[in-house]
Amino acid sequence: MRRHSGKLVRTPSRSSRWRGIAGACALLALAPAAVAQTPLRDPASVPPSWTQFAQLVKYRFEEWLSADDAIAARFRVYLKAHAGASDGPPATLIVQAWVNPDGSVERVSFPAFGDPGATKDLRTILSRGNIGERPPPEMLQPIRLRFNLGAAK
Repeated sequence: MRRHSGKLVRTPSRSSRWRGIAGACALLALAPAAVAQTPLRDPASVPPSWTQFAQLVKYRFEEWLSADDAIAARFRVYLKAHAGASDGPPATLIVQAWVNPDGSVERVSFPAFGDPGATKDLRTILSRGNIGERPPPEMLQPIRLRFNLGAAK
C-alpha cells in the first residue's frame, strides 16, 4: 500500500500486473512523464503530483490491456503475432492521454499501427475507463507515456 493524493492505493505485485499478459507480450511503461504537448517539459521539472498521476494512468492502462475481455485478448494476440514484423507494432509507442476532471479518459493519441483493427482495439481499450482519481489541479495535458512493445518468443 502507498499513499496517492491522500488516499491509500494498493500497490500491485509484479505477478498480478502481468497476469493477463504472461507469455503473450511484455507491455511495460518505461518512463511515464506528465508533460505539456507544447512546449515539452523535462520530466524532472514537473510537480511530483503530476508524476504520481501519470504513474496511476500507466497502471490503469496496463490493467485494461491485461483484462480478460475479447478486445484486450485480440490486441495481445496481434502484438504477439506481429512483433518484429515490418507491418507490426513499433518497438516503442508514445501514448498521449487527456483525462477529464472526473478521471474519465477523454481521448488518447498514438501513431497508427499497420493493422487498422489493432489501432482501433488499442484506442478502445485505453479510452473506455476511468482512472479512478481526478488529475491534479492545473496539470498540463496530454499526459505522455512511453511503452515498450515486445513479444515474448
